Amino acid sequence: MQSKPDESHIWLSWLTRLRWVALGAQVITLGFAYPLLDSVYLLFPLGALMLALLAANLRALQVLARPAPIRSQTLWWQLVIDVLALTTFFLAGGGPDNPFVLLYFIHIAMGSIMLEARMAAGLALLILLCYVGIHLWHLPLHFENHTFPPQVLIPLGQTIAFVVTTVSIAAFVGGLASTLRRRSLQLVDARDRTSRTDRLRSVGTMAAGAAHELNTPLSTIGLRIRRIGRRYEDEDTVRDLSVVKTQLERCSRIVQQLLAGAGDPSAAGMEQTPICELVREAVRLWEKSTTIPLHLADESDGAEVNLPHVAFNQALTNLLENAREAQESADRFDALELTVMRDGDDAVIELRDHGCGLPPEPDQVGTPFFTTKPRGTGLGVFVARQVADGAGGGLRYITHSDGTTTRWWFPIVPPRRPHEPEGHPAQAAGGG
Repeated sequence: MQSKPDESHIWLSWLTRLRWVALGAQVITLGFAYPLLDSVYLLFPLGALMLALLAANLRALQVLARPAPIRSQTLWWQLVIDVLALTTFFLAGGGPDNPFVLLYFIHIAMGSIMLEARMAAGLALLILLCYVGIHLWHLPLHFENHTFPPQVLIPLGQTIAFVVTTVSIAAFVGGLASTLRRRSLQLVDARDRTSRTDRLRSVGTMAAGAAHELNTPLSTIGLRIRRIGRRYEDEDTVRDLSVVKTQLERCSRIVQQLLAGAGDPSAAGMEQTPICELVREAVRLWEKSTTIPLHLADESDGAEVNLPHVAFNQALTNLLENAREAQESADRFDALELTVMRDGDDAVIELRDHGCGLPPEPDQVGTPFFTTKPRGTGLGVFVARQVADGAGGGLRYITHSDGTTTRWWFPIVPPRRPHEPEGHPAQAAGGG
């Protein structure tokens, strides 16, 4: 995958856009004002100059297409080319009397934003020298050769030049500001993901320690249960021991899956499966321990995802439990609504409840150990968010007047071809 563009890519992309505008304006200007030139033959070198600018812009587009970083020197030379071309037009068309000398300010603004201080100062000095040069030598403009009188042409040219300069600077600065704001939001999101990953590692370390400590007493309890079973074979004891063994096996499974349940994909392994199969499996397990009805709608059209099954099942069970408890706290026992669907390139799971809604601190939902339950750990939503983040998806809550919708999404991966084994590299890449 190509990396996201750095600032130099953004600068150069804006420079190429403005150059297309400048080339169009130059063609229109020459078509309207060529009678003012000292000689009609000046159209040939000026036309060649515009072709050179066209070639420079095409070259800049080739540079933009490469993922490699763009050096500041490249930007500097691109701006120098524009300044020298603009100066050539002024030398051939009236020098300082040309109203479009205001266009120099566009390049000063661009250089001040794009370049390092030393290079920006060098560009400003070059523009100053060019401005002095067009005072010392230039070909005059012959206003008498045009059909419009000078008292009309001069104010008209000055107005057009002022409008072009103002709009160009405003569009350039405003566009860059908008782009940088988007990049800032992306950086904030990346930092948030990194922070959540760090918290996940901490939770995983705690889970690993807990699993290690609990394995020994659970093994001891299992041995004692077998010994008691050999000593007492009456019906009541056998029945009670069967229940205890079942719960002990459940505890053992939880301990073995504790790290995977914390949302660490490496602990469970990534598997490619139709998302609705994963959802149905988790729902079947959840329905065994609840009386709340659930309506499941499959609109996924067989969409496949690449996810850790154990962590996904645990996370979806946590979300279902949260929805159930939210309804019970509001004395509502309506059916939960679970919909699996496709949305563009994503497979989406939407869980709608009719409960009490989000807590007063909605931004804290999903933070480890933040919970509104008396005996909660605050890891349920955190696990679900980490499973989604690890796959390249996400999780968010939508509040309604009568409850909450949990929207959980994952990127869809191409269906595995029959000859491809489970865990094929192409699938792993598609899942992340």
